[in-house]
Amino acid sequence: MMRLSVVLMLIGCVFMSTSTTFAQDDLTQQGGTIRGQIVDTTEMQVPIEGVEVRIVGTTGEEYITTTDANGDYKKSGIPAGRYLISIYRDGYGDRLGKPVSVINGGDHYVPLKMTKKDNIITFFQSSVPMYWGLILCVIIVILIFARTNR
Repeated sequence: MMRLSVVLMLIGCVFMSTSTTFAQDDLTQQGGTIRGQIVDTTEMQVPIEGVEVRIVGTTGEEYITTTDANGDYKKSGIPAGRYLISIYRDGYGDRLGKPVSVINGGDHYVPLKMTKKDNIITFFQSSVPMYWGLILCVIIVILIFARTNR
């Protein structure tokens, strides 16, 4: 009876070690994961939805994903290697070339920030009353100048 239990334990050990080896081989086949969150550069660091995240390898392979409502992005199955992460969104300044090294089975967290571009509409929406006074003065000067040159 003693021999049978030793043989069963030996078979169990062999089975566990081979299944662990196969699991590790599966991890190397899967590649790694790059994930993160993209927020704006304001003090509140508001998450940005709909940002296109491009992950480009040194040999030219490219992986694309976008952020969700929480500003989170995730791309799995990326082969081991060095990559550059670039992000794009209308109304924001592009950010190019954040480097990251991916390892097989790794989970790489890369948070990024984007700066909102100002345009004429956002300028007038956020400008302080001093600007409105300055704009009014410029308009008055232009009108006075136009009347005196008639």
